[in-house]
Amino acid sequence: MQARLPEIDFGVADAHWFPAVPEFGHRMNGGSLLLPYLEPYLIRVMKLARPRIAEVAPELLPDVEIFNRQEANHYKLHAAYNQVMREQYPGLEPFEAEIKADFQRFLDEESLAWNLAYCEGFESTGLISSEFFLQEIDDLLASADPAVTELWSWHLAEEFEHRNVCHDVLKALHPGYRRRLAGFRFCAKHLFNFSGRVREHMLALDRERGRVQDDAAQRQALAAFLAREKRFQMPRVRKVLMPWYSPHPRPLQPPTERVLASYGATRVQQA
Repeated sequence: MQARLPEIDFGVADAHWFPAVPEFGHRMNGGSLLLPYLEPYLIRVMKLARPRIAEVAPELLPDVEIFNRQEANHYKLHAAYNQVMREQYPGLEPFEAEIKADFQRFLDEESLAWNLAYCEGFESTGLISSEFFLQEIDDLLASADPAVTELWSWHLAEEFEHRNVCHDVLKALHPGYRRRLAGFRFCAKHLFNFSGRVREHMLALDRERGRVQDDAAQRQALAAFLAREKRFQMPRVRKVLMPWYSPHPRPLQPPTERVLASYGATRVQQA
């Protein structure tokens, strides 16, 4: 693994970045909005776990270190893009305050085991999102904003690359199917709810501005996209729900490999 830090210029980026299916684009925008709070939380949880990892599974420490560096780079670039979103879509700050408070509450009130299960749940969803984005929607990305597309392509390729880390840490320190499954379910519900409310806020502004038309063609495009997404995701979600689930067997696919390879030595922050 490597901690890459690409140079992406958001100077002319459009937060209405996925015109083929604006609902998906704004759902991803909701994901971007929470990442400068989620990813420092992930790093904090891994740091809290580090003394126990050193005792129980010291072989995991190098991967944890690179995981933390990758996540730090992710939230820095998403923070830069989120500034573009705030300028183009007023009213996002209350969502940010809410999600920031959620992660602080998790750290203050929940056990390390609970927080590790939440982190593993997020990484499980991130793996599925990575595969879908990088393998299944090239036709729709052709019309997408190039800067935002690169942001997500780089980020999600690294999500695939570090797919094992939280799983391995949770398994080493607090094994158990029920704990892992509870973390996955809670995390999925928590983040889906948040990103969905951000999506609706941004879509409402688009409708006021005439950028999104609630017509038959748009409804048909959305229905087709959601059906495509469901066909891809559901078999993978079912695997996550199994007691024997592990992200280790997932092979690196050519689209992900190409994204990771596209960042040469001068654009890579070595861990």
